[in-house]
Amino acid sequence: MIASILIVIASFSIFYIDPLGLNTTLYKVLALLAGLVLAGLVFFKSPQGIRLKSFLRETKIELRKVVWPTRDETIKTTGMIMIAVVIVAIFLWIVDAFFTWAVQLLTN
Repeated sequence: MIASILIVIASFSIFYIDPLGLNTTLYKVLALLAGLVLAGLVFFKSPQGIRLKSFLRETKIELRKVVWPTRDETIKTTGMIMIAVVIVAIFLWIVDAFFTWAVQLLTN
């Protein structure tokens, strides 16, 4: 884990400080990408990386178990939510108008 962090820091240092004299941006970006890929490979060999791979594998398995709604169900649910939002907005507008009227009545 520490090695991958040091590789990332070194990659960014090479990109910004440019100790190798890579005057073109292309070479600096390629060096940065190579460092990030190397850091990723080192990270996935560490215990934390192995745990992350295991977590991602289990997540993929769980996503296969999800029953996704059909297009028709999604459209109906979206419509119901939009109607509910409009109703709540109208209710809040009425409450706001009432409180505005009440405050004006009390202050005048």
